[in-house]
Amino acid sequence: MLPLLNAAPTVSAEHPLQGAEVETALSNSRLISVCETTNPDEAQAVLCGVYGPHALRVQDESTLALKLRGAEFARLHLGEVRYGTSTRMAMPRAHGHWVFSYLRQGEVWRSGDRELYGAGDAGVIAPDEVHGLEMSGDMELLNLRVDDADMGSACRSLLGSDLAHPLRFADHCGAGGAPVAALLRVLGHLAATPAYPHAAAQRLETSLRDAALFELLLAWPNSYTRGLDAPAALPLSTRRARDYIHAHAADVPSVADIAEAAGVGVRALARGFERHFGVSPQRYLQLYRLDRVREELRSAPPGVTVTSVAAQWGFWQLGSFAARYRERFGESPSQTLNQR
Repeated sequence: MLPLLNAAPTVSAEHPLQGAEVETALSNSRLISVCETTNPDEAQAVLCGVYGPHALRVQDESTLALKLRGAEFARLHLGEVRYGTSTRMAMPRAHGHWVFSYLRQGEVWRSGDRELYGAGDAGVIAPDEVHGLEMSGDMELLNLRVDDADMGSACRSLLGSDLAHPLRFADHCGAGGAPVAALLRVLGHLAATPAYPHAAAQRLETSLRDAALFELLLAWPNSYTRGLDAPAALPLSTRRARDYIHAHAADVPSVADIAEAAGVGVRALARGFERHFGVSPQRYLQLYRLDRVREELRSAPPGVTVTSVAAQWGFWQLGSFAARYRERFGESPSQTLNQR
């Protein structure tokens, strides 16, 4: 059971789920064919490229008919997936993103607890979730892939403070509920938004992405649902320390420097961070620097190297840096740079 989860509200009869409108939006959308293949190795390679590390097992390889449509939208990925045959999928290691899924038809079982998902249900796979799914041959999924850093940023924006404990969403939301309706609205709206050729279109897509994540956080039961009803304000000293870290992270300030800037002792500083962020000041600083490196790698122009970006944020021991980066994001820094 997830901590602090509220029961998901249901959609009333006065506001039925507009499934037909969503289907129309998806059929006349920016989604394009990504892959159609009967080759299991090709199917696995494509899925790895879109959703992260994948292990794909097909019950009858002669009947595989993967069809994947998709679209990129401000670091989100919208996708339609069908396999055409009974399939088992596993994500064997952390992958750095959330995957929200709506089951259009067919059945899906979670490999760990054998929980059954039927048509109209929705679920989510967490960035650190590694167990697999078993899918019926007639299964069709609508997916929304969300970068973990973007979801965390959206949650912090809604709360008005940093995260005191890990963000977790309810695994399973039943057909007809408000979380499913919210996911379908988000998918339909993003898919129907044209890919404008203007340079300023990125600002539009970024604002729509943030609005979409806000809606999912408000509609889908999660470990901050109650906190979103009454966001907690950070104490002044902790807020000063956080702001000092953000402003001087590249200089890698010491704990003593941070405590002095916050006007408290080192022990009081540590207690404040453990209480409100769930980590020590040193760990918070390290995570913040890693997040900034990832942001810069994802938007880096040609010619930029991992070494130069890492050094800019105070990571001089590249072996240790690469290990910490992979632990946090499920991929190497060079993979992030190559996918920009």
